Amino acid sequence: MPEAAAVNDCYQVRLIGSIEGQQTVNVFHFKCTGADDDVLTHLVLVFAQCFIDHMLPVLSSAWTLVEIRWKKVSPTLGIEFISVPVGAGAGAGSASALPSYSSVVFSLRTETGGRSHRGRNYFAGIPEDATIGSKLDPEGEFWAAALAFAVCVVTNFIPGDPPGAPSWAMMVYSRKIGGDAFPYGAGGFTQMKEYVPAAYLGTTRSRKVGRGS
Repeated sequence: MPEAAAVNDCYQVRLIGSIEGQQTVNVFHFKCTGADDDVLTHLVLVFAQCFIDHMLPVLSSAWTLVEIRWKKVSPTLGIEFISVPVGAGAGAGSASALPSYSSVVFSLRTETGGRSHRGRNYFAGIPEDATIGSKLDPEGEFWAAALAFAVCVVTNFIPGDPPGAPSWAMMVYSRKIGGDAFPYGAGGFTQMKEYVPAAYLGTTRSRKVGRGS
């Protein structure tokens, strides 16, 4: 039986990859804004398809999308599911990758001010030929793909008013407000307003070889 979600149920979706023999983990949060009888189909695979269609073709072949792990985290904790979407695998970029700790950064912005109400995603696997100096080439296919990925996320995960059924909103989660332990507190979630790639490269120190994900 498919996993079902009620309005205001919140889910964590973790995109698991691999580069240079170590795991990379990108964490996303979503709130159900219109009751859903199949979370895998309407949330997990829709988000995965945005990534597979737009980012995977331009990421270096040194980085691989391994699987997606997802679970309900509020108001109660659900079991964790593991899904391998169609199209998962190595990036299609032919150039060598920048070091594992070099990342393309996407900013999550909300209508609420303060550090607790904004977030960032860091994706590894940037090809060397996608950059000029410390920036992504603004005329290159990687930058165009990053913009297209952002548009896909915004299109699918900023629900209308009134929201449809089923529908999902991408959220920023603050551990400071909602707590570190599962299940997460509902007050820690703020709905995303914008999802924007940054021109300058980011650095993820924990992705240096030997230092974890």
